[in-house]
Amino acid sequence: MISVRAVKTGSIRIRPSHRAGRMDHPVWRRRLDMLRDRAWTEPLPIYTYLVEHPEGLFLFDSGETARTATKGFFPWWHPFFKLGVDIHVAPDDEIGPRLRTLGIDPDADLRAVVLSHLHHDHADGLHNFENTRIVVGDENWRASRGLRGTISGALPKHWPSWFDPERIAFAGPQAGPFARTHPITADGRIFAVETPGHMLGHLSVVVRADDTTYFLAGDATYDEKLLCDRVVDGASYDVATSLATLDAIAEFSRAEPTVLLPAHDPLAEERLAEKRPLHA
Repeated sequence: MISVRAVKTGSIRIRPSHRAGRMDHPVWRRRLDMLRDRAWTEPLPIYTYLVEHPEGLFLFDSGETARTATKGFFPWWHPFFKLGVDIHVAPDDEIGPRLRTLGIDPDADLRAVVLSHLHHDHADGLHNFENTRIVVGDENWRASRGLRGTISGALPKHWPSWFDPERIAFAGPQAGPFARTHPITADGRIFAVETPGHMLGHLSVVVRADDTTYFLAGDATYDEKLLCDRVVDGASYDVATSLATLDAIAEFSRAEPTVLLPAHDPLAEERLAEKRPLHA
């Protein structure tokens, strides 16, 4: 049996122009819009997803940390962290405690942690998984390191000293509109696909259960409605690339019933409980 569980690790507010950017603006203007915006979205969940599979337990993303409330955690010089995010994560909200409440030892009971990308709210929980296989796309790994990574929203200075993930390339068989895949399980029922746009090398994970398919989308889109409306987030480095990703997810869902599970969609748990497929 294969199942998926949403595990919430706190919440985040972002600027409305971050959640849905002006698609007729160039990249620099879209990002300036995010900094000038003074409104906030409602608190959005920070979801990770736990997949139970006959080969073991797999976690998609590691969530955020309560240390974001500590002075100096974010780089003082970075305008996005000063102006663009409002994070609320209690110590018990972190992925380690959340998994322990489910009877899971985060550092012993998982077959792998797969990261959609290395932005802070997807990778700050890494310290819980020192002895666990951690998988990230090679392109995203290269884009997230050093000053370049920090500018783009990753926090490599907070990565654990032991962090040396398995960096994957995509050479597996085609899956619908996704030309290349990467198997996560030996039976091929969990596999990664390339979903760039929000960040270089962003990936998503497809889970084919017995009765439906789950698409663990990370930040490929912030919610189902945005995908259906073909609206790209303000952080995207390239609107055309992001739109191609949204269209590929929609095309994939038309070929097989697919439950869309982004990282910050307030309705994701409801759709998951009902196994309600995407209609795009």
